[in-house]
Amino acid sequence: MSKAEQIQEAARFSWLGASPGQEPLDEYYSAPAPPKKSTVIASDGSQLYPDTHGIALYYLINVGAIVYQYGSGERPELHTECKLYCEEKDIFDEQGYLIPSSWVNVKRDLGEIEILAKLAVQCPNNSTPCIALIDGQLTLRSIDLPSGMQISYEERYIKAIDKIRQHGAIIAAYIDRPRSSFVVALLHLANLEIDRITETTLRQNPFVSITDADIFDDLKAGERTAVFNQRSKVNATYSKAGHQIHFFYLNVGTNQRPALARIEIPVWVAYDEKKLNELHAIILQQAAITDGYPYVLARADELAVINNSEREALETILAVSLQQHGVSATLSHKQRNKNLFRRK
Repeated sequence: MSKAEQIQEAARFSWLGASPGQEPLDEYYSAPAPPKKSTVIASDGSQLYPDTHGIALYYLINVGAIVYQYGSGERPELHTECKLYCEEKDIFDEQGYLIPSSWVNVKRDLGEIEILAKLAVQCPNNSTPCIALIDGQLTLRSIDLPSGMQISYEERYIKAIDKIRQHGAIIAAYIDRPRSSFVVALLHLANLEIDRITETTLRQNPFVSITDADIFDDLKAGERTAVFNQRSKVNATYSKAGHQIHFFYLNVGTNQRPALARIEIPVWVAYDEKKLNELHAIILQQAAITDGYPYVLARADELAVINNSEREALETILAVSLQQHGVSATLSHKQRNKNLFRRK
């Protein structure tokens, strides 16, 4: 029985795991030499959720992005896109209930990849590599949305990935301190005979306390694992669009202080040796700037964060606007008391 047959059988039961790619599973790959010049784009987002105890019902999404042209001598380009949502159609669902925070998160994540796609046009279609990075998983977590909205948002998200690809950029997602166990699930599956693969036996994983990071804790500085194919229901949508999600683990730390990251990439990066090597080298180059985490992602996060003074300034503007329209703008008793005691 082949591994492919085992994986195919497991897929019948919504199995979440990994399957082998084109590389030997037990092979580690050293850091390639970085290119002399490259363009690295990164984005990150933050939000203020709707608060029924605030002065008004609204939510805010702020997305920060950076374009770092390595080897050019130019200063990084900084970008922010901020949007306030305060109309009823944005705040309430079709039943009139306040939207959950997960809906706001989907809009934020979509904003992150759409700004990457917009900035990807700056990537020259030549020998200079261009990397587009986001923090977290590469797929859009839209499961909490109503089905119609889910399809619409996923289509926009995939369209952004299409655009990044068309402009010659390499899209990747960076997951710091990963706790996933996709490869562990593959090892468990490999120990099962095909006639014993059921939902029950797939759940009865004797390696449940082990993560993929535990398996690959012997990666030396700069080394990556083989590339794996991520097996999940959500990946089917991306597979149909030509962006099937793959991943590898990478030690962005040192031999003495290893720091593993999981890098998620579409299939057209996974099976392109040149693109894969460029991504490998440039992520290490970026992580070296800020001691174990890509510099561009750290800066994008800094640009995206909404601090307390910014929130207070926004609410002051909202309060004035509401009062000018004859609408009371006050905090709830609960929130006023919270604020009072927090200042003491």
